[in-house]
Amino acid sequence: MPAKVVALVALSPLEQVETIRKGIATQAFDDIATAIGVGKEALARKLNINAQTLRKRKSRVLSPDEAEKSLRAARVFTFAIEVLGSENEARDWLNQQIPALGGKRPLDLLDTDVGAHEVTNLLGCIKWGLYA
Repeated sequence: MPAKVVALVALSPLEQVETIRKGIATQAFDDIATAIGVGKEALARKLNINAQTLRKRKSRVLSPDEAEKSLRAARVFTFAIEVLGSENEARDWLNQQIPALGGKRPLDLLDTDVGAHEVTNLLGCIKWGLYA
């Protein structure tokens, strides 16, 4: 994971709120997509972000809504790395259909806070040996 993205995820929750409100650089979105192993347009679709708007944006700064969704994906990916042991394992897991998530892929649930919460809850269960 790129150092700048790790730094964003490592911020305290209140610092993350301020960062989201200010917006983050579109380069951070590109870095998150690369780290997760999906193309920028694919990640934009999965997070319900208009990919065309991202391409055309002149300010090169994500809106607060786009920044929040991007940071959410980065937080979940970082937690998946912690639980599963490597970026490759986390990448693979995020793209697998998971029975405990109703057969959905975790990456497909990250567009909403509720979906991301379910993914992180499942990762927590895996971490503590409550789900195999």
